[in-house]
Amino acid sequence: MPESDVPPKSPRHRKIITITVISVATIIIIGAMVAAIVIDMVIVKQDSEPSHQPHYFRGSFRILNRNYNNTYKDSSSFQYRMLAAETVVILEETFKNSELKTQYNMSKVISFSPGSIIPQFVILFQVAENKAFSSDSAEKIFSDNLINASNSQFDIDKSSLELSEITVKDAENLLYGACGVGGPSVSSRIVGGDPAASRSWPWQASLRLNGNHKCGASLISSSWLVTAAHCFEDNNRVNMWTVVLGKISLKPEYGLKLKRIITHENYNGEGHQNDIALLELADPVNFNQNTRSVCLPRMSENFADNKSCYVTGWGALESEAGPPSPTLQQAEVRIINFDLCGSPQMYGNLIQPSMICAGYVEGKIDACQGDSGGPLVTTQNNSKWVLIGIVSFGDGCALRNRPGIYSRVTYFRSWITRNSGL
Repeated sequence: MPESDVPPKSPRHRKIITITVISVATIIIIGAMVAAIVIDMVIVKQDSEPSHQPHYFRGSFRILNRNYNNTYKDSSSFQYRMLAAETVVILEETFKNSELKTQYNMSKVISFSPGSIIPQFVILFQVAENKAFSSDSAEKIFSDNLINASNSQFDIDKSSLELSEITVKDAENLLYGACGVGGPSVSSRIVGGDPAASRSWPWQASLRLNGNHKCGASLISSSWLVTAAHCFEDNNRVNMWTVVLGKISLKPEYGLKLKRIITHENYNGEGHQNDIALLELADPVNFNQNTRSVCLPRMSENFADNKSCYVTGWGALESEAGPPSPTLQQAEVRIINFDLCGSPQMYGNLIQPSMICAGYVEGKIDACQGDSGGPLVTTQNNSKWVLIGIVSFGDGCALRNRPGIYSRVTYFRSWITRNSGL
């Protein structure tokens, strides 16, 4: 049988194969920007001593001598990061000479709002159990010292100052709630599958049938995940499935329960069409350093041929019949031209507009059995990670002219919104 006529095998439950003079003020701001980047990666340094208790505050103030524009919507923009760094410097100055200087831990800007411009931020104090702490004292120091700390950098509206204590749960959702924060554990180009580091892919989920890993999935909000419809061909009873989040190991874990499974109404297993499903959790998950959502692309968004992407999962490392990997794997793949993927030497007319191809013509790097439903992600504006594909099917694993085929998320964007509200 000619290579072009070889039909792909059943949906892959697939996995990665391992084949001048600078002023002092400027120095402070640049230092704060570096600190802010570190905080973005680690988010918050927690005191390792269990005797210290966190106290989180949410606050804001209005800066009259700055004007809001659209660049402040993007947390990766230079303007956002610069103003965030300046804000953090001011907040640190506010508490460094106060009675709370030893308890002040960090500040992080969450967002900017118009009018003129209003930074929204979270402040963390770490307080020893044998030490007294007063929310009123923190609020008074903030009110009394902020104006002096700002000096001439910010013209702050005194009537706009707001600071109030919030719960740890609310703070974590604010700090970790931004989608698409993650990335590979190494910065050099991946040439094969590699073990993923903890917290690298915090949206990656393990779908478990009767406690055993069956498929991957991606967390897209605190209540919803997206995966492949073919994962449920043999069993779609919601009470038989659980979801494990925030782990890189396949060790037995207590899984989260599902409220419902929504498979695409036009899913066709033979042609692998409309291979997408939504999962609603029985209870919303709280975001933290290990568990965050991935961003969804806009329906109109396009991703260029040869663009670098990452696929992650726990599937077979050596062959389709091999056992799943005990730890989460990651591999860099490239988007393959749609016409090339649908050519006779590859998959022919099996490829539909609802699909995206990623991998390499020569093979060697791919997803395989056990990865179905898992994420294919790429960076958006060199910052946030966005979900562009869902592991669907392929002929074998890492074979020449047989790249991985993924459900194209932009194609199903309106279907996701219609069924989940996202």
